Order: sequence, then C-alpha cells, then structure tokens
Amino acid sequence: MRDIKITKLQRDILESLRDGAMITIDRFNMAFLGDRPIQPQTRYFLTDKRLVTRKDKTRTVETKGNGFIISPKGLAVLAG
Repeated sequence: MRDIKITKLQRDILESLRDGAMITIDRFNMAFLGDRPIQPQTRYFLTDKRLVTRKDKTRTVETKGNGFIISPKGLAVLAG
C-alpha cells in the first residue's frame, strides 16, 4: 500500500473515529463530527482514500444513527 500522508486535522478526525465517534451527514449533505462541522474537502479525502466506511451499508448515510466510521485502512494509517 502506498503511504498516505494526512494532515493533523485528518489525523484528529481518524483518532476520534477510532475512539468510537461517527461522522454524520445531515439532509443537506453536510458532514459533522459530533457538533463540529467537517469541510467537504476533508470528508471527500477520507472517503476517496477509503480511510472511513459507512457504518451500515444497507441504509443511506443520511439515515439517523448511520454515518461514517473508521475503516481498517484508516486504522492502518494511524498505526503507521
């Protein structure tokens, strides 16, 4: 796997997800980590690099209680 360089903000988000947080998406397609908004470019970087994955892939990401959690690849990036 090619090394993925992440910013401090991206690392902080991944660490929060590792600790049990979830990125939620509202009806306007805006991402939040708790009550903190996440910039679209940060969200898209994390999803495009597959560092996060949907909690329940059978439901839409906007469904209450569903969202993005850290993926195995995201855990590997934090460990590396």
